Amino acid sequence: MNSWFKEAGVCCVNNQKFYQVKLKTLGISAYYNDTSCRSKLECSLHCLSRNLTCQHFLYDSVKKLCLCGAELRSTGVKPSSGQRLYSQSTKYCDLALGYNSTIMKTFGLCLKIFKKLTNYNLANKSCSTMQGHLVMVKSNATKESILTIMQDMNIVSAWVGIDDILSEGTYVWSDGSVLTSEEMIVYIPKQPDNFNNSQDCTVIMKQYRGLDDAVCTNNEMYFCEYNN
Repeated sequence: MNSWFKEAGVCCVNNQKFYQVKLKTLGISAYYNDTSCRSKLECSLHCLSRNLTCQHFLYDSVKKLCLCGAELRSTGVKPSSGQRLYSQSTKYCDLALGYNSTIMKTFGLCLKIFKKLTNYNLANKSCSTMQGHLVMVKSNATKESILTIMQDMNIVSAWVGIDDILSEGTYVWSDGSVLTSEEMIVYIPKQPDNFNNSQDCTVIMKQYRGLDDAVCTNNEMYFCEYNN
C-alpha cells in the first residue's frame, strides 16, 4: 500500500524521503514534460516509477501538474507560483563549481576533493573560494562515508574543518559550532592530545579510522564541502 506522510518538513512515499526545498532560486534538470497528477503522492510515485534515478519533483497543487527531475541546479526549471520543489536530498550541490555529483548521490555529501598537498590555512582559503568550507565530520555516519571515499581514492589522510586555533582546548567546526561531547566519538581514542603543544588542527586518518589533531603547517590533501 502506498503511503505518504510529512513530519518536520520530511515527506515519505514507499520509504523514499523527499524534503521540501525552500530556496526558490534553484531549478531542476527535467526528465519529462508536465504530467497531470491529483496529489503529491501521485506525483512522487510517477517520478519514482518512470525513472529509477528520480531525485526531485515539482508539484503544482492548484494546477495539479507534476514535473520529475534530476540534480538540483542553479539553472534549469525553477518553481513558479503555486509550485513546490521536493528533493530526496536535504542539500543543494553546485556542480558548476566542480562539486562531485556521484558522491552527492551516493553519500548525500556535496564535496570537492583536492589531492594537492597544502597546509590547513591555505586549504581553508581554497574552500572559501569554492563557496564552501573544509568538510565537517560530526557523526560516525559521515566519518564512515569519508573513510570509504578515502579508501576508493587511495587517500591516507586529509584536513577536516575543526581546530582550536583561537582557544586551546576549545575545538570549533567550520560552521562556528563548538565540538560537543557526543561528537568526540569521531576521534581516534585518546585524541586530540595536542602533542608537544603544537597540534591545533585536525585530519582524518584512514589507517586509524578517525580524527586526530595535527600541526597546522603540515601539508595534507583536503575535502571542501559546499555551504548549503
